[in-house]
Amino acid sequence: GCFCFRPSWLQIFNHRKFLAFLVGMCQLTYSIITSGYDSSIVSTLQKGFGLTSFDIGGLAACFSVSQAFFGVLIAHKGAHAHKGKWIGVTVIMTGLGCYIYMLPHFLINSYSVLDSYSGNNSATDLCSLEKAATVTGICGGQIANKSLYIALFAIGFIVIGAGTSVMRTLGWSYLDENVSPTISPAYTAYNLSMIGLGTALGFAVGGVAINIYGEWPTKLPDPTLTPESPSWIGAWWVGYAFAGTVCIILAIPLLGMPRHLPNYERYKEKRILQAVGKSRVDKEYGKSFKDLIPAVKELICNLPFLFTVLSLVGHLIVLASVGVFFPKYIETQYGITAGTANIYSGVIVIAGMLIGVILGGWVFKLRELKVLALAKLACISAALSILTAVGFLIARCPSTEIAGINAAYDHKIVLLVANLTATCNSNCHCNSVSFKPVCDRNLGKVYFSPCHAGCLSKTRINRGSVLFEECNCLSKTVVSTPAESDNLGQTILGYCPSACKALPAFIAFGVLFSFLVYCSFIPSFQIVIRCVPESQRALALAVQWVFIQFLASTPGPILLGYFIDSACMLWNEDCGSRQFCWIYDNTALA
Repeated sequence: GCFCFRPSWLQIFNHRKFLAFLVGMCQLTYSIITSGYDSSIVSTLQKGFGLTSFDIGGLAACFSVSQAFFGVLIAHKGAHAHKGKWIGVTVIMTGLGCYIYMLPHFLINSYSVLDSYSGNNSATDLCSLEKAATVTGICGGQIANKSLYIALFAIGFIVIGAGTSVMRTLGWSYLDENVSPTISPAYTAYNLSMIGLGTALGFAVGGVAINIYGEWPTKLPDPTLTPESPSWIGAWWVGYAFAGTVCIILAIPLLGMPRHLPNYERYKEKRILQAVGKSRVDKEYGKSFKDLIPAVKELICNLPFLFTVLSLVGHLIVLASVGVFFPKYIETQYGITAGTANIYSGVIVIAGMLIGVILGGWVFKLRELKVLALAKLACISAALSILTAVGFLIARCPSTEIAGINAAYDHKIVLLVANLTATCNSNCHCNSVSFKPVCDRNLGKVYFSPCHAGCLSKTRINRGSVLFEECNCLSKTVVSTPAESDNLGQTILGYCPSACKALPAFIAFGVLFSFLVYCSFIPSFQIVIRCVPESQRALALAVQWVFIQFLASTPGPILLGYFIDSACMLWNEDCGSRQFCWIYDNTALA
């Protein structure tokens, strides 16, 4: 109830199952927006706001640092307070953070990457003997306000990080202390399954959102602009609007939950009997902030706790890095759309989670594994997952051949220096700002734009598509089938079809890797809460989270973002500076 409003009909919700439902729904929403959805819109944000992978890594670091910093403070203060109310307040903070994060969409005048599809700039697609007009929007509002957009993204992530920081500490501790220790692993598995399910749903929702035109509902896309186009901008902001609203709704019943649910004292006695090592001695830290340092010192001196946390850090520094760029990697490596990449990412996560968490959690419950057995299981699962990750290096595709970038215009010679200008387009006055790839199907080679392919004319065909004709740079000799002889010198927008068949192998390795990772998470969490005193459980989970965030989640995405940028072959440059990458070297990326 709330204050004096505690009607009897409302007491049916004063039950551990309803609390588990609320915690699970919060965990699900958090996971959707911070583990799946944010990764699925990376390439869209990069193109829309001119962000490099290093910028994306920095924003991810803002989230991680905020979670670590506020996680310890709030968990320490809330551990001996009313956990339900602390959780409710932080859920509201998360909702507000989502609203802040989506603000750049409503502040930007237009996405400059879409300007070349406007009527005024469409003429620059063709080869012209007269110098083409400069594409409008260069150094315009988007570029001039890039710092503002990055600041809003960072503030939004900081607020979201602060709001979500206590769910795995106060939230899980609040639930754990109100259920029997014999079924606690099942609730742990439930929460972890919500994380995995949320991640998968995040990828799915992201796939749907980015297939919606980014300027919907105020504008409709040009007929030649589709989700398969490199310049496509999806409605990335929709997911944050939805998640923010859900968080505000979930906060209401959480604020009305009691401090302790029925049978709390009986469950506490059972946990004391099962305690091991230093967890038997409870010094009741946490009454004030002055107790924070000695409480943390005692945790760090608790060797089972310390080594379990360090093993998680070593495991998650790779996982946290890859998680940020996972859909982007699949999209780039295998030449598929961002929406399709999100679907595959969700399949990999949900399949591994279903096997690793749900099945594993109930096995732990039936076998009633002790702490030592849990430690052995976590160690084996972590070691096997590292070996499985090597398979990702095998399942890769060759890089896309782009004339003038990594392949010569004339297929009979070897390209020594990157140069988009060749004899066939030297008089075309092409600009190198608008990337609109077209394919020479005879050679499997991509040109930067119809202008760079030397195309002199275009014709509207079915469903608004455009056929570019009289393309001087395209091959004049049929090297595939005679049936294509009628199409010589003609092309349409888009990459060449990929013949790479490595994606199924990548998915198989990914599912196995995901399964082993989730298998190691459940025993690791159980070890942490069983090796510390009752009053320090929330703080122990917070300290564990600090180690993970500062040593894994913060440096990991920044370093991986730097390495991804170093694998770029074709940058979008505006106002003399690099904005985002169009094409990567797939070998270096793997």
